[in-house]
Amino acid sequence: IETIKPGEVYTYKDVIHIGYTDLPSRLPTQASTLYANNISKFLLSMSEKDNSNFAIDLNDEVVRGSVILRDGELLWPPPPPKAVPVVAAKQTKLAKEPPKALLPADYFRATFKDAILYTTGLGSLIGLGSIAPNAAFTTMTTTLGLSGIVGYHTVWGVTPALHSPLMSVTNAISGITAVGGLLLMGGGVVPTTLPQALGATALTISTINIAGGFLVTQRMLDMFKRPTDPPEYNYLYGIPAAVFTGGYALAALNGLS
Repeated sequence: IETIKPGEVYTYKDVIHIGYTDLPSRLPTQASTLYANNISKFLLSMSEKDNSNFAIDLNDEVVRGSVILRDGELLWPPPPPKAVPVVAAKQTKLAKEPPKALLPADYFRATFKDAILYTTGLGSLIGLGSIAPNAAFTTMTTTLGLSGIVGYHTVWGVTPALHSPLMSVTNAISGITAVGGLLLMGGGVVPTTLPQALGATALTISTINIAGGFLVTQRMLDMFKRPTDPPEYNYLYGIPAAVFTGGYALAALNGLS
């Protein structure tokens, strides 16, 4: 700072200003002074209170570790320091509850529950279609519901490592073709025009392709199935499919689709 004078030490407004320019050369002196101070304090700790005589206390670990010879007796190396016993905390014994027996998982019940859930959802969809204001609302609602169900099972029901890109693209194209065929059919069960017949044909071929793709995927998964894997009851999902197909056909025959 501006008030420091190089090479001088002085006080200015009760502040000591040190202007030494040779601080590196002063470091050995400072280190020696600090070391001498430590040694003198250590020697004073081994003397009596009036500093008249040395009073070497071998029970002091610091003093004992620094003494090598005393009265011609070799005291090195010093004994290891006494370990302070650690008092173990009292542990309260808790009454151990007997382990509960694990019940075997009922996979049939779980799959049946999902099937009933889908049956209820598809039945509600048919009921919604019967009270819909127009056919467009029914078509959009049905497409949304089916795409959600199919998309969920397509993504989460197949192991990604085994779902090859070719099979995924093929099923996606077939799904688009199936939706286009449904739109061309116009909601009728039996095609009456050439475009409706072509749409029904495209729907049939696409359905076969989609079903074949999932069957191949299932066979690939079965190749890696272990004996300890839980059983599968996928045939129960035929319940909501049959209910929806029958309800849709009945609604179409009654002119509600």
